[in-house]
Amino acid sequence: MSLRTPALKSSSLHVPSDTAVVSSVRRTVVAIVRGWDLPLAEDVVETLELLTGEVVANAVVHTGEGCRVTVSWDGTRVRLEAEDAAGGRLLQCSPADLDGESGRGLELVNALAHAWGCRPTADGKAVWFEIDARSPSTSGPTPESQVPSGSRTHVVTN
Repeated sequence: MSLRTPALKSSSLHVPSDTAVVSSVRRTVVAIVRGWDLPLAEDVVETLELLTGEVVANAVVHTGEGCRVTVSWDGTRVRLEAEDAAGGRLLQCSPADLDGESGRGLELVNALAHAWGCRPTADGKAVWFEIDARSPSTSGPTPESQVPSGSRTHVVTN
């Protein structure tokens, strides 16, 4: 019996600068991943959909511009990256105002993604997250991503 390496997959789409399209982008990303016929538990797909909405909404709302979303599969994890053209300070997770109407998106990403971060690009920045293909209830952080105190891997590069 031979073991085959899963095929790597990637797809990108442009998101216009309109918050009304965020739900459509979430559904499109889910359709792309389902079209790849990946071994993903339903709760993993639901987490992907939720976090996609948070990251894309942040890019559109806080930049006032569109972004490029790339979703990829490496055989173990689904990665989503939202690249915008707004330079400046790279994102970091900070406590949200409990009475505020917004500000919890990155806290959700931090809590539910296997890993996430932000990196500078030639024209701005890219916020990314990765979700393990296994259900969150059966997967824990892999040894290379374990961080003290049970927090998730968060990488910010300058």
